[in-house]
Amino acid sequence: MAGALTLKIITPERVVLEQAVDEVSARAIDGELSILPNHQPLITALAIDVLRYKVQGVENIAAVIGGLMEVGENQVTVLSDVAELDTEIDEARAHDAKAKAEAEKTQKTDKLDIYLSEMAMSRAVARLKAAEMSKARRRRGQV
Repeated sequence: MAGALTLKIITPERVVLEQAVDEVSARAIDGELSILPNHQPLITALAIDVLRYKVQGVENIAAVIGGLMEVGENQVTVLSDVAELDTEIDEARAHDAKAKAEAEKTQKTDKLDIYLSEMAMSRAVARLKAAEMSKARRRRGQV
């Protein structure tokens, strides 16, 4: 049943991915979920984390900075302000962003500023997690 689902990841700037996939796994704000062919219709809010999708048994990764996932008629659509495939992530930039967010969080006292620093850190951590998962996949030979 290869490619029985169509996955679309869309941001305001571009279509990040539109591909036939076998399975999609993501972390919603209320827990982890996996979507297989013929899944019941669903709309859920996504957490800032990685989204995994399998194509012919090979796992691929994207960093998704929140958003919505809609499932219906063997189509999974992710709408997010920011999403990047693992191959697009600048790991050094993500490390710098994480360090900057950590430093800012310790210097801030206003609740809004602390929250914004925590969000920046979450985005950086999601990108780093996607990059690390991608490297691990390459080490296993699943390029």
